[in-house]
This record gives sequence, structure tokens and C-alpha cells, in this order.
Amino acid sequence: MDAPLELTVAHESALKAGSIIDDRVGTDFRSAEGTVAKESGNDLVTDVDRGCQAVIVETINDRFPDDRIIGEEDDQPNTTGDGREWIVDPIDGTANFATGFPYYCVSIAFHVDGDPTIGVIHSPETALGRTFYAVAGDGAYCSTDHSLDGEPIHVSDHDTLDGALVQSRLSERSSARRARDLAMVVPLLERGVKFRRTASTALNLCQVATGNADGYVVGSSNVWDFAAGELLVAEAGGTVSRHETTPMDAQVIGSNGHIQSALEGLVEHTTGRER
Repeated sequence: MDAPLELTVAHESALKAGSIIDDRVGTDFRSAEGTVAKESGNDLVTDVDRGCQAVIVETINDRFPDDRIIGEEDDQPNTTGDGREWIVDPIDGTANFATGFPYYCVSIAFHVDGDPTIGVIHSPETALGRTFYAVAGDGAYCSTDHSLDGEPIHVSDHDTLDGALVQSRLSERSSARRARDLAMVVPLLERGVKFRRTASTALNLCQVATGNADGYVVGSSNVWDFAAGELLVAEAGGTVSRHETTPMDAQVIGSNGHIQSALEGLVEHTTGRER
């Protein structure tokens, strides 16, 4: 694949951020200087998050100074859906990173008029050691050497909920969110699903794209969490539907496509939302 400049810049930005992460692993960031809680004590932002976002913004601005960049750690992040927008999560899975659990990544998406065009999700060596990327219309890929010379990836062929591996969430941040999550997770388990909870929407969508998981369901997720991953799933042959609850938050259902209707029907039943 001939890499467009936007993919090259997203990739370069993600690798720079990944190097910062790798250099800082080993500290318990739950109590480190510079770590603050947002919604709750389980919703953390570290100085590494802020440092990663700064280097990503600097790298993108250097090549595309007129583009809009929306980062999770902005004071008031907000997408417009107009023109050229970069959507950045400097560390998706900060709670995992903060404790040393190796399931976190850098997620960078590029949208044009609201349409996903480029997606790069880089999980550095201290985590999964994989770089996932996609360009709209050109497929999805995974690289173990973090280059843009990866192998094509594709979703699984599993076609029933029974035995499907489906990732979801059980919120640690609020009892209200946890109740909504349980309302979806319990019916999944009752349908014979293998349930997993690993707390990184971006990487969970990568697992669907590579066929290591068959589906992913989350009751509410911020746009920077899923913006790159939804393109990866689509370009790997899967399906992602999202129901926006606010301009920056959505209910997200992603799958290999074969179990999409069943997942959407289950969510419709448990939430009362019509498809």
C-alpha cells in the first residue's frame, strides 16, 4: 500500500508517543506526582498522557498546521464533523498503564467531514508490541515491527453468539454506568458468550479486526476511544454501529459482521432503544 502522507504522520506521531510510554513504564502512576483523577479515582490522567498528547499534536501541526486536532486531554475536546480533523487518545487504557498491566495503546484517527479516513493504533513494546493501521478503502493491517509494512488482517468467521468471544465493559467509575453495563453483560453470558473485559476500547476493536475476538459492545464510549478502531474493524471486513448520545460519546457495537444483528438485537432488548 502506498502510504498517504496523513497515514505516515499518524504513524510517526504514534511511535513517538509510544517511545515516551516505554521509557516511563515501571512507575506506579496511581500515586505519582502529576497524576490526577477526573470522574473518579479510577479515571486517571498522568503526566505521560499529557506528554504523549503534546508530541502527537506537535508532529501533526508541523505537517498540517491548518488541521483541527481533538485530544482527550484538551480542556474542552469537541469534534465538529467538518473539514480535516485528527482525533487523538494519547493513552487508551491509562488505568492499565498506570498499574503496569500491559494492555494500552496510542490511538490516532483522521476524519474528513466526519468520515473515518485514517486509523493508527500503536501498542508499544511494553504492552502488546503491535501497530495496527487502516486507510479507508485500502484494508487493515498489523505490524509486529511497528512499520507500515504490516500483514493484512481480517475478522473471524464465527457466526453465532453461542461460543462467541465478546468484549464489553463493567464500569469502575460510577454505579449508574455499571448498572447499564450489567444490563448488557448478563444477557450476553446467558447466550453462551465468552465475556472479556480488558479496558481499552481501541485495542478491543483491534481484537475484533484481527479475529481474536468476535465482537465488542460498550454502552458509552468517547469518540477518541473508538475513532481509529471503528475504521480498522470496517476495513478488516467487520461491522461497527454507533448510536451517538452526545457529540463526543456513543454506544458502540462492533463485530465480525456475522453476529452484528444478534448483538444489536440484544442491546435493543436490554436498553429499550430501537435500531
